[in-house]
Amino acid sequence: MKRYVAILYLFAACGAILSCVQPAIAQVQLKVDWPNFLAQQDMVWARMPADYYEGPFVGNGLLGAILFKDSKKENTLCLEIGRTDVYDHRSAAIKSTNAFGRLPIGQLLLSPLGTIKAVSFRTNLWDAEVSGTLTTTQGTITLRCFVPSEEEFIVLDIKATGGETGNCCSFRPEQGNHPRPTVQPNRDKGAYLPNPPYTTSVTNGTEVTTQPLLEGDDYATAWLNRTNADGSHTAFITVANRWAVRLLPANGSAADAVATVQAALQKDMGLVEKAHRNWWHNYYPASFVSLPDARLESFYWIQLYKLASATRGNRPVVDLMGPWFKPSVWAAYWTNLNIQLAYYTLGTTNHLDIADALYQLIEKNTDQLIKNVPPEFRNDCAALGNPVGYGVLNAPVGLSTNNKTPMRLIALPWLMQLFYTHNQLSMDDERLRNTIYPLMKKTFTIYTRIMQLGDDGKYHIPYTYSDEYGNANETSLNIALAKWGYKTLIECANRLKVDQQNVIEWRNILSKMADYPTDSTGIMIGKDVPFAKPHRHYSHLFGIFPLYELNIEQQPESLPLMQQSIEHFTSIDGDNCMFKFNGASSLWAAIGNGDSALKWLNRSLVVLNPRTGPTVTPNTLYSENGWPTFESPIASSRSELDMLLQSWGGKIRVFPSFPAAWKDASFYNLRVEGAFLVSAVKKGGITKFISIKSLKGEPCTIKCDMKGAIKLLASKAVKMVQHDGLVTLALPKGEEAILYSGAKPASFDVTPLTLKAGDSNSWGVNEK
Repeated sequence: MKRYVAILYLFAACGAILSCVQPAIAQVQLKVDWPNFLAQQDMVWARMPADYYEGPFVGNGLLGAILFKDSKKENTLCLEIGRTDVYDHRSAAIKSTNAFGRLPIGQLLLSPLGTIKAVSFRTNLWDAEVSGTLTTTQGTITLRCFVPSEEEFIVLDIKATGGETGNCCSFRPEQGNHPRPTVQPNRDKGAYLPNPPYTTSVTNGTEVTTQPLLEGDDYATAWLNRTNADGSHTAFITVANRWAVRLLPANGSAADAVATVQAALQKDMGLVEKAHRNWWHNYYPASFVSLPDARLESFYWIQLYKLASATRGNRPVVDLMGPWFKPSVWAAYWTNLNIQLAYYTLGTTNHLDIADALYQLIEKNTDQLIKNVPPEFRNDCAALGNPVGYGVLNAPVGLSTNNKTPMRLIALPWLMQLFYTHNQLSMDDERLRNTIYPLMKKTFTIYTRIMQLGDDGKYHIPYTYSDEYGNANETSLNIALAKWGYKTLIECANRLKVDQQNVIEWRNILSKMADYPTDSTGIMIGKDVPFAKPHRHYSHLFGIFPLYELNIEQQPESLPLMQQSIEHFTSIDGDNCMFKFNGASSLWAAIGNGDSALKWLNRSLVVLNPRTGPTVTPNTLYSENGWPTFESPIASSRSELDMLLQSWGGKIRVFPSFPAAWKDASFYNLRVEGAFLVSAVKKGGITKFISIKSLKGEPCTIKCDMKGAIKLLASKAVKMVQHDGLVTLALPKGEEAILYSGAKPASFDVTPLTLKAGDSNSWGVNEK
């Protein structure tokens, strides 16, 4: 409220500037030929994808399939089948290592009769399906695969010519054991108890494989190959998992799986396909981004496709592989980076509904988060350890101030930062009051409980872990999280008009907190622990990004420290991985260095051999030494957005870190804090216009690179003041303002940039 009153005062004091206001005679319009535009972003294959990291993929947020050459059967195409909530879940009564974890399902196999001579595939982003042709010595096989958005089955359409009309599909079940003991047998102590063997039977012409679990639960895969009137075939395959519906003991999944397949046979597939496409055709236009680099632009749109294939608002939270299974040591949910990065972009891209799956999980597990701390802390604290299984946040956190046992605190504070930021994009005060603020208080009260007042009059954070570097007193990670937490709690309390005594306490703590430990190389890991070895996790730099607690606007004198810290982070070669590089990109973007942001973004997208080291892969997945982790490519798309738009600290920053190598860019309806939708166009290095639409009527301050007097197109209800390099708007709910400088643009259309011939379809495997 104080900020809003200050803005009104500013309007009164600067009335002369309001002469720049013009009546609203234009409206920003998005003009995109979506099928043609996204066709340029499609992944294409000119040969058989060799493995998981080359294959095209489909999914609907629950079920998924990824297509590639089978490694066990010659001359065969494999569809690896996955379902995100197929997790082992063992009670304490079963004393076994790896008590929870993602489990394999099996592969649908397509074996031509002739020898495969040529292959082509295409991921159709617009319609969310994969199509392809296998040319063999006996004919051709044309296929199409998709996972209907509103259903729980996968569809594979097959048409054959010549001698291939007799080709067949088969399903190869895989024993449902946790993959971690297999791929790295000596990693964990103790014995792993395998689940009972699977069984296969036929019910009503439908083959069904049931995988029993040690707890008595099960999951089941059913499939059927239907011959159509024109001689083509359609394979329907599903996976049922009764336990996952309510997280309660349940078996009988086979009956559910067979029922799903039998119901699919009765459906009008034209209507199923229409509903599927309608969902996707409504999904993409929620926002728009066009970049001057075709490869980066395609990558951005493929990540949007990947996210909606992997999760939905009413589907499971995405884990480290999404609905595309691969044996991995990380077959679970990791809460110290992976979940957070996976949800880095969905709010900004105006897909709050999809992102909300994560925040509903947090709300549902609030009581468990309290139980995760020792009994003496449960009155006012909550925490989360790492990792966790499906649907639960049961991971205790040890809390001690003895400076001998390190506390691992990152998970819940970082998740709450994401939750709070997510809510800032919609400004839902009811959710803030009833859920977010109370849980934030418990999350950050841990710091109040463990900090110690030293002889220097400063509050010091005792021995904690700086992910994934090591332990120290006064870790920069936890200093940043605590500072951000207290500042945000103060903002929340003032907005909600509650807990003013707590506000006094939080301000007192902030005024006395010890600052980040530093040395000649910049911000240290913690007291007496320098950043002195290769390190992929940028946890010690959280104050700069993603928290923006240390920033160039409020602490301009700290810019040299921030620059030195980021430079030193990447100067020690080793422990290289994708999220190290896109982390560096977003760190540079946070302090306005677009050239360095672009440099490290491009480095994150260098494709290497996934068998020899961490790398993004031809299908834009990510391999960490051969094991998939979903989140890192998503973080690279966040780096792209960070160069175009940022919102933090009460300001909207348009083109805040625009690289010199880029001259043009456009975006439409990206969502920022304060519940605004922002659109902008830059051409020839000049910002032509910016549009801001208010969804809640919140105060609005914009920072941009427009020169001279800024002009406003809006209704009379909108007021503008230009001051100190900023534009402040009184923008009532539902109103839109268009800003420009100089000559009025000929149009206020947002359109795709024109790609050079041959620059489209940058991902997939284009060489034979």
